[in-house]
Amino acid sequence: MTLWNVMYQDWQMECCGKPFRVGEEMTWQLLVDPAVRGPEWAAELSGIEGPVESAGGGPVVCSGGVTVPWQGDGGWPPRALLTGLLSVERHGGKWPPTVGVVRGIQVVGQGFVADSAVPGKRRLRAVDACPKWFERVGRATAGAALRWEETGVLVSLEVR
Repeated sequence: MTLWNVMYQDWQMECCGKPFRVGEEMTWQLLVDPAVRGPEWAAELSGIEGPVESAGGGPVVCSGGVTVPWQGDGGWPPRALLTGLLSVERHGGKWPPTVGVVRGIQVVGQGFVADSAVPGKRRLRAVDACPKWFERVGRATAGAALRWEETGVLVSLEVR
């Protein structure tokens, strides 16, 4: 069994997600978000490496029980390595889901100045259940002090 770090973004949960608890089995379509960077995320990034295959209407990469869409240009390579933060996709995915048991949940707090996330300003708070709604502070103006918003949950997902 393998533990994977998965981000469930606040807007995905608030739109059409169903809250869950530690110990529950979940079935999610996952993506690899290569845009997440920074030293505060280094421990949560995943590398999905495997053959590129056709499944559910498009190319996918499968590794360690996780299936994610391959998002390259041109023809499909025989193998691919996708690196980034795994995240839940609730809107229009047409690839096989990943099934796993939730082993941990942490609410992600992100520091913002105006409407921009501040690199290196992240907090994790362990909880037993994912909230349906996340705390936000009113939008700050340019030059305002640092404010915090909950941007989702980071889940430890055990996959067979």
